[in-house]
Amino acid sequence: MRIAVTLLLAIVPWSASAEIGQNEKLREIITNLKACVRTHAPEVQEPADKVSGNAVDYFIKVCSPPLADLDPAKVGAAPPGVLRVTITEEWNTIEGETRTR
Repeated sequence: MRIAVTLLLAIVPWSASAEIGQNEKLREIITNLKACVRTHAPEVQEPADKVSGNAVDYFIKVCSPPLADLDPAKVGAAPPGVLRVTITEEWNTIEGETRTR
């Protein structure tokens, strides 16, 4: 019994530390995604001949991380649509900043 309790107590900190690492990796991916949107924003703000269609779709095509980076073993269970929502929010922020200038 004592061995079972010891093993259970040892497993909890290990799984918690794995989850913290996954959260950090997801935060890193989101931070890089926001930076990419800001970097490529001038391309979307130029005349429409360079970027056809929706700005968010363009950023998804240009800025989405490789699928290997989104492996659930690395980032955990990411909420559905988190990349699209992040891109949309960042683009709306940039557009808002541009309008107030």
